[in-house]
Amino acid sequence: MMKYNITYLVLAVAILGLSSCSGKYLKVYKEDMIQNPSTQAEKDKNQILQYLTDNKLDYKNTESGIYYDITEAGEDTHPGAKHIVKTHYKGYRLDGKVFDSSYDRGQPIEFPLTGVIQGWQEAIPLLGKGGKGTFLIPSGLAYGPRGAGADIPPNTVLIFDVELLDFYNPEEKVKKQAEADDALIQAFLKDKGIDAQKTDSGIYYVIKKEGTGKSATPANTVKVHYEGYLLDGTVFDSSYQRGETIEFPLNRVIPGWQESIPLLKEGGKGTFYIPSGLAYGPRGAGGVIKPNAVLAFDVELFEVK
Repeated sequence: MMKYNITYLVLAVAILGLSSCSGKYLKVYKEDMIQNPSTQAEKDKNQILQYLTDNKLDYKNTESGIYYDITEAGEDTHPGAKHIVKTHYKGYRLDGKVFDSSYDRGQPIEFPLTGVIQGWQEAIPLLGKGGKGTFLIPSGLAYGPRGAGADIPPNTVLIFDVELLDFYNPEEKVKKQAEADDALIQAFLKDKGIDAQKTDSGIYYVIKKEGTGKSATPANTVKVHYEGYLLDGTVFDSSYQRGETIEFPLNRVIPGWQESIPLLKEGGKGTFYIPSGLAYGPRGAGGVIKPNAVLAFDVELFEVK
């Protein structure tokens, strides 16, 4: 009999706790609701508060009107406006309609933080790397009165479950890659016993024949023979192998060529070692030129037009 009474008491306390908990949220949100809302922001706020009340959710809110719950804080460092962020997310409306999901695609998405809706620009920095959270974003910080396709009508409050996988400052990443490329080129030149000069941008070069004609500018069209190869000796392109010179506007090629070719005069020859940031960068080019590959070119300048 005593055991029954104790069990009954525990259950009663638990039920009372749940009732008082949901009642607390209901009371708070009801007090925050705006009577006779006249603006879309006020209507959005009431919709969000009603959603939280109906689902018995306890969320914090920003001054701009985003309501959120951080389920995992992540690391101490947080992204800012200059960062590229990598996330997994699911986006849905208050009625549960999912309109987008990187989880469904099986592929996280990477983007500049300044390149997305205002609500994301404010919400994502609330997470640390590895953090997770849910964000209720009023329409004014989402797609507003224009909406976004059939699944996001005008003035729609949006919900996002977000996982912040990583973030980085692209300027710092470019700088680190440039330093790595420079060290790689220097090691290659030292190993091969090559004495090369260096431009301010990081191109190393050897002029093998001075030439006597005109020098090119990016506005010129040039006629050249060339061979391009990786530092391991793999040739990825060669006009010599094709048996014919190539002619092109100088401003239509990689930045490394736009800077290198003007170092030659007509009739001149040179070899240029071009860091990846002035070549094809992190995207690479086809199967041979991998991302962040340093390229070498033997170039012979025939004519400047």
